Amino acid sequence: MAVRKILVGVSIMLMPAGASLAQEAGDKSINTAGEKGAYHALFCPPLPAVLANAYFQGYKCTPSEGSIENINRVLKHPTSIGFVQFDVYASEALKRAEELEKLTVIRTDIACEGLWMVTKNPALGNYGHVLAFSRRIPFILPPPGSGAAASFAFLQANDPEGLGRVPEANKRYVADATAVLNETASSTDGAVGFFVQFADPSNANIKLIVEKALTVIPVASREILRLRLGGQTVYQLQLFNLKAAGLFVEPREVATACTPVAIVTAAPSVFGGNRDKADDQRDLIQKVREVPAENLLPQESRIAGIIRYAKRLSQETTEELIAAVEKTRQVFEDRGQ
Repeated sequence: MAVRKILVGVSIMLMPAGASLAQEAGDKSINTAGEKGAYHALFCPPLPAVLANAYFQGYKCTPSEGSIENINRVLKHPTSIGFVQFDVYASEALKRAEELEKLTVIRTDIACEGLWMVTKNPALGNYGHVLAFSRRIPFILPPPGSGAAASFAFLQANDPEGLGRVPEANKRYVADATAVLNETASSTDGAVGFFVQFADPSNANIKLIVEKALTVIPVASREILRLRLGGQTVYQLQLFNLKAAGLFVEPREVATACTPVAIVTAAPSVFGGNRDKADDQRDLIQKVREVPAENLLPQESRIAGIIRYAKRLSQETTEELIAAVEKTRQVFEDRGQ
């Protein structure tokens, strides 16, 4: 696997999983994240029926601490399945190349999770400001073992002259994304909050962005968009709707980078000479790959519509956004800010 400009010296702390979660994980787990999160509540439920139709009986959606734990669970239980942020998977694939050669990415075409950088500081108009002031901005992040914290570390590792200059002392970890938003909104030091989440306007955290009148800083740079894993982009720029339109209500649209939702499992080769198990694993992978992406979305039309709405930015719009970021950053760096 080739990942461009990815550094290996990133240390991500893991939060120990609760005993109840560990007991639930097994050979037929479809590992998600929190029970109220999008992986568990939205994307996983269609999968057990898809697998059962191919005589893979007994698979069930199983909560976890998130992407890193899901990777570890699939390594331990090769026939299990895991939902992961693709950027977290890319980061782990580089740091633990030999281990993750045992895994395979089944698909990454279901949905894309937004990277949300928010602030109430009006002086931070785009990502160029953040990069220029990165060594002094206080950042508020979800827990160290979360996928969002792993994403932030991954971004730092791949832009050492930009976000990579944020000192550890300037990073404060809080309980969850909701706490990130509340504390960013109440901050008096121009703090910037960061979390990763699927953009559903009805989600409590997405609503908080709007209710707290926080500014969304589009996370976008050439360093981010050139990252690859096995030839696939780790991030893409999309337009998301944070507030649905209504009578006398204008929609609120924002662009930011997002990372695909990936579904992973063990490669058939891990079963060695056991032909039956290796063939079953190939069949499982093929079955999940063959299902049309829309059939793996929640059947409730509102959610499916939201996912379809989130469109990749055109090349022209992307270039305009990147150029604005680079110009802003250059202006402030030239001033010695």
